[in-house]
Amino acid sequence: MSLGGLYLVTPDYNGPQILDATERALKSGINILQYRDKKSSFRQKMEIGKKLKNMCNEYGTPFIVDDDPILMDILDADGVHIGKDDIPFDYIKSRFPGKIIGVSTYGSLEDALEYQKLGADYVAFGSFFSTKTKEDATMCNIDVLNSVGKINIPVFVIGGINRGNIDVLMKYKISGIAVVSAIYSASNIESEVSFYLEKLKEHGIGH
Repeated sequence: MSLGGLYLVTPDYNGPQILDATERALKSGINILQYRDKKSSFRQKMEIGKKLKNMCNEYGTPFIVDDDPILMDILDADGVHIGKDDIPFDYIKSRFPGKIIGVSTYGSLEDALEYQKLGADYVAFGSFFSTKTKEDATMCNIDVLNSVGKINIPVFVIGGINRGNIDVLMKYKISGIAVVSAIYSASNIESEVSFYLEKLKEHGIGH
């Protein structure tokens, strides 16, 4: 499974409009979906996650769960995304062979290379721009992206990406962009997805 392109991350669940927006984005051609929900109970996450997983199956889109390998296992998701304070990488790798494991490496090239060595499937750098989705997001120096050519697994960038700043990222050797509000807050989800896919395609990013 190749990983790249437009990686959509859900906002916290606040009603069925999230599911509707997600399906519209999937239908429009996003490349990966991550279910990220910091507010719902575990039982609610199972119900919401099952609906999202079924949608991803329908559109042939990889389905990733944020933070929680147990939820990933219950939903039979394709993988899990973890950060610095989550369940240790080694445990997930040994316990769930064959699953995609993505890791947030913030602004650290050293961490990215270390996780590559450990067997991560992709890494994510950011945030490079301010974002309301994650108000405590670590702000990183974009210069780290000058060195991502040293990384042999897919590299995504995340955090506050929008139409006004995406061109800044296109000169780097990234595999894709991860977005939340850029899509979910759009008045026309279909045209917004199309914009980002075209922008990535122009620069030979994604698939």
